[in-house]
Amino acid sequence: MGESDGNPGWKLTTVPLNGVNYISWSRSVLLAIGGKQKLGFINGQSICPAKTDGKYAEWMGTDRLIRSWIFNSMEPRIADIFTFSESARELWDSIAELYGNQNNAARIFELKQEIAAADQGDKTFIEHLGSLKRMWDEHDMYRPWTADAKTLQKRAEEDKKFSLLSSLKTDYENVRSNILMNPSLPSLSSVCSIIQREETRKKTMNNDVKLSSERSESSVFLAEKDEKKKNLQYQQRKRTMEQEQRGNFLL
Repeated sequence: MGESDGNPGWKLTTVPLNGVNYISWSRSVLLAIGGKQKLGFINGQSICPAKTDGKYAEWMGTDRLIRSWIFNSMEPRIADIFTFSESARELWDSIAELYGNQNNAARIFELKQEIAAADQGDKTFIEHLGSLKRMWDEHDMYRPWTADAKTLQKRAEEDKKFSLLSSLKTDYENVRSNILMNPSLPSLSSVCSIIQREETRKKTMNNDVKLSSERSESSVFLAEKDEKKKNLQYQQRKRTMEQEQRGNFLL
């Protein structure tokens, strides 16, 4: 047995599940659990013995161990969602149900951005190549080679959306995320419409803020003007009183 076999702190993969990388993450997890010859605990082939069976405690211990491995291989915020799963299979099925059928556009977009921005930096060429190859392979996993015209046309349309979204200012980050996380990526015309509506909303908000600021500045100006007027009147009254006092003194 390896050191990790009974270690509840072991991680099945170095890259945790983050909500958008389910496909690559699940492949890594399946390889790791398969390497431990424990796939039956997540695919249902290993059946929980009856509580009266002498192997029940051992089976439950292994099941809990696998659950801990899977939890360790997720981001904490993701793991919290599945805290109350009663078995490794229930946990695995719940993860697949929540993330397995989602639109992968967000991850494809992210990969394209990372590949385009890849820089060797201080890495050796082999390290740099390895990093790029991992991204290429994951990209190809989401978009395997095909000669199907409809699929190629769909991908070309997606690439236009990705190009448009990547060119937006950082002010549109929330809109970009919402579009990419849609269960189904909207059409290009719909994406343009969403962005245009957001631009209109921002302009309206900016105008409201500007108007409010102008009103505030106007109020301050009027208040200062009124204060100056009152101060001038006070000074005039003060001079008049001083003159009257000097006149009375001379008398």
